[in-house]
Amino acid sequence: MGNDGVIYETEAGLILLSGDTVLQSLPTNEEKLSRGEAYRRMGEKAKERGISGLKVPTREAADSLRDSGLQPSILGEEEVQALDEKKVKLMVSSGLVSDEQEAVAMIRERAIRAAEEVIREESSRPDLQLVQAIQGLDDLDKFLNNTMTRVSEWYGLHFPELTQMIQDNLFLCKLIVERGTRTGFNREGLEGKGMSEKKVEAILTASERSKGGELSDRDLERIKGLAELAIRLSSEREKLNGYVESGMKRIAPNTALVAGPTIGARLMAKAGGLDRLAVLPASTIQILGAEKALFRSLRTGARPPKHGILFQHQEVHAAPKWQRGKIARTIANKVAIAARIDYYRGTEEAGLRSTLDERLNQIKVKYREPPPPRSFKQQKKKRKR
Repeated sequence: MGNDGVIYETEAGLILLSGDTVLQSLPTNEEKLSRGEAYRRMGEKAKERGISGLKVPTREAADSLRDSGLQPSILGEEEVQALDEKKVKLMVSSGLVSDEQEAVAMIRERAIRAAEEVIREESSRPDLQLVQAIQGLDDLDKFLNNTMTRVSEWYGLHFPELTQMIQDNLFLCKLIVERGTRTGFNREGLEGKGMSEKKVEAILTASERSKGGELSDRDLERIKGLAELAIRLSSEREKLNGYVESGMKRIAPNTALVAGPTIGARLMAKAGGLDRLAVLPASTIQILGAEKALFRSLRTGARPPKHGILFQHQEVHAAPKWQRGKIARTIANKVAIAARIDYYRGTEEAGLRSTLDERLNQIKVKYREPPPPRSFKQQKKKRKR
């Protein structure tokens, strides 16, 4: 018997090998041993058999054996692969299972359980909860806007002047629920709503001279129902938005600081999670959300997009057109750094926002004036490239 041995881990337990010879087996399922305790026991068996050069499959297993005074080495990838190819036969010959059918069934069951555990862990990640929340917020925004627009247009058949004077559709929904038809509008009901005296007078005058048609009680009931739904959706939207903001400040404080909580969450959702956002280059982050425009530019030779989701950032969409690309690129650079800090360290980095603001101010000063228009020859030359 040689002095070299291998502890091989299977779904049924551990096997101590010397070459192709099975020396010992330990059924961990029956004895309900922890992995560390099982490896320590098998290490003792190896010492009893005079094995000094011991190999194990993982670093964790090696650490467990070092506590017992052994100095094992770790199996190479090819060695593990060779043992895996013989796993079923080794499980049978070691006595851990009665036949190959039982071994295959045990391997399959363990693989399913391992996959379920991975899915369970992935589903519990807080960044994926935020991804679902921000997507839910965007869906809610679309539905809310459509609902309020429908209420405005429907009620506009009865009181078109009001829908022209009130631009805030949510406020309009609240007025419809409170006042009903145009005959229900009076001074007492409109005062204290934050409107000027001039607007109150205009609404009262319009209610008396409206060109709109009449509403039946049945029609009004349905319009009110939609208006009440819009009000409830608006309240739920505020709660969901607060959830996203607080969640981003907790798990991605630097990304939230640089991009803003909701924009940071949208970038994270587009990337597929904080872990994926953390490995993206700044050039990709800059155009996340503008994939269609990017592929169109590749197909037609048109100019590539300068920004995607980042256009929603206050500094980008409020900037002059000729500054937006540079500002979006600067913010994308900082988001790339912030996402890495959030994923690998998870603590807020002092000075990250101040350096961003400093760079943005430099861009605004340096490129205060628009660039001169390009000549036709310059444009043609650039398209050829």
